[in-house]
Amino acid sequence: MKYFLNIVLAFLILIYANGCTESSPLISDKDLVVVWGFVYANEPITDIKLTGTLPLDADSLSEFPPINNAEVAVIVNGDRFECELASGDSGFYQYLANDLSIKTGDQTSIEIEWQGQSIKGESTVPQPPTGLGLNSNVMEIPNFSDRESFWAWRQSENREVVVTWEKELEDDWFYVVLKNIEQNPIPIEMNSRFNERRRRIIFPPIQDTSYRIRLPLIEFLGLHEIRVYRVNREYVDLYESREQDTRDLNEPLTNIEGGLGVFSAFNSSEINMTVTQK
Repeated sequence: MKYFLNIVLAFLILIYANGCTESSPLISDKDLVVVWGFVYANEPITDIKLTGTLPLDADSLSEFPPINNAEVAVIVNGDRFECELASGDSGFYQYLANDLSIKTGDQTSIEIEWQGQSIKGESTVPQPPTGLGLNSNVMEIPNFSDRESFWAWRQSENREVVVTWEKELEDDWFYVVLKNIEQNPIPIEMNSRFNERRRRIIFPPIQDTSYRIRLPLIEFLGLHEIRVYRVNREYVDLYESREQDTRDLNEPLTNIEGGLGVFSAFNSSEINMTVTQK
């Protein structure tokens, strides 16, 4: 989910008008905290990032400064869990102790203290997607040196794997994560360059009840985990706002009180598929 972080941060800075001084509309009157915080049912907390903002007159090479000296706590059903700064100058905070278990329906919130500022956000853990299924749990791809076999495969049902799930409410949103979970993944012949980042591919949020996974999205042979997340509206709002004209917005799409960004809870179900090659 971190793959479009800089795009969203840039967008939020552009549309935030209340923090600018009268003398210069480009320079913020105070440093704002940008929160990129996600918690997941049945997973440890590792996906909370804090950064500062940039003035609008910053050049294109400027980077959002990570905030590494904040006090960060996640509250689950009234129980408080103090997060620790992850290693490196990253701005990421985490809670890895095994006394925290986030479940469906839990009320979660985040509280941040930084330089006299109090920043808050809250989200409820949704239900996991139900009825997960595949049209096939094996995708057999051809030997790409054999043109005839390749074209025959292109016309076959085996050219894609379709993952399906049930939709309970009209406003349900989902996103799909495809991850190769082999210990030593073997790149597909046509994608011979190993790229660790491509072992995990996140698709945009959708309202459909199915997603088609095809070869260009798969770069490795072996066992893959397909995880379908049900997402809350605050995440969808922020994602969709990337496509909006900032001149049409009166205020940033954020559920963070005292800052910018998003704090959201997710729930998921998973199913596995295997990719083989002739």
